[in-house]
Amino acid sequence: MAAGAGEILQLIRTGRATTRIQVLEVTGLSRVTVAQRIDALVSAGIIRAAGDAGATGGRRSERFVFDPSDSLVLAAALELDGGEVAIVDPHGALLARAPLAVDLTAGPAAVVPHLLDAFDALLADADLKPGAVGGVALSVPGPVDPRDHRLSDPPVMPGWGAWPVVEAVRERFDVPVHLENDADAMAYGEFTELDAAPDRPQPFVLVKVSRFLGAGLVVDGRTFRGADGGAGDIGHIDVGGDAVCRCGRRGCLAAEAGGAALLRRLQEAGSDVGSLAELLALAERGDPLVTAELNRAAELIGRVLAVVVGVLNPADLVVAGELAVPTMIAGIRAGVYAGAQPRATARLRIRSAVLGSDAVLIGLARVAVDDRFSADAVDARLG
Repeated sequence: MAAGAGEILQLIRTGRATTRIQVLEVTGLSRVTVAQRIDALVSAGIIRAAGDAGATGGRRSERFVFDPSDSLVLAAALELDGGEVAIVDPHGALLARAPLAVDLTAGPAAVVPHLLDAFDALLADADLKPGAVGGVALSVPGPVDPRDHRLSDPPVMPGWGAWPVVEAVRERFDVPVHLENDADAMAYGEFTELDAAPDRPQPFVLVKVSRFLGAGLVVDGRTFRGADGGAGDIGHIDVGGDAVCRCGRRGCLAAEAGGAALLRRLQEAGSDVGSLAELLALAERGDPLVTAELNRAAELIGRVLAVVVGVLNPADLVVAGELAVPTMIAGIRAGVYAGAQPRATARLRIRSAVLGSDAVLIGLARVAVDDRFSADAVDARLG
């Protein structure tokens, strides 16, 4: 293994090798080469010594940790009618956050300047300079093409398709900018919380159950986005039914089982429930009509996810979002186990999200940090 400084950094970040001796053993490089590359990482402010790792072969060994000095991430989780901005450190800790009052249907020309001003205000309130920022990452409720980093005709965000969001943000903050689908960012945040061995990551699926539906996929430790950002777009799979979806078709999963669909169906049945918060309050009290609708939605979502489980054979299926309540999770679990082969579910864990609403912000930050400190990026920076 001809490891450069960037590869050695990955060993330190994942904990596979955190001392010079361990790096020697894993890479087979000479002592001089290992010392030079670790010294370069220390001089660049990317890693630092973190005390004694104990005796190894009769000698004390110094341990190193990933601790970059200028790599805060500005993250923004954008929803249709609001959002949140945050400052996140390279380890995923939220240092500051603030709500963001936006309406994505107003279009990017109106929303993006407001977002950038919110970032400036957040930095000022935290007494931080823009120079401390190493990356910016945004999430949106729509598919993002991984080739040109632009939205791919999002049905719930008119006017955003192909608009240069990344370029507009980079004009204000001269750092790498990332645009991610919200379910993808949430999935990556949850995935990185797992204790699975970093060199043997298992397929991971997250389904976001909120006003609308989406899924994020992590395969081989990386977000799987598909050819043009459409991977995980389960909301537009046809499950039958007559409801008209925002995409113009009938019978899409989102139009039959998303939060907006639940509210519509409850109102059509005579309920005066007007928001997801009211719906959840009624569910907690055991309202029979709400419970029946949640069960119906969960069964439909579970049916679709059974196909996903059969194709990917994931180790984890996480249910996240406003509607990730016990009734919904139980119904999804039942639908998956009824629709998938026992072989595909034998080692499957179906559970609620660990990070809750923080998952998307943490996932965004880790996307930015992983890019800035990839092996190739570090080698290019250090020459």
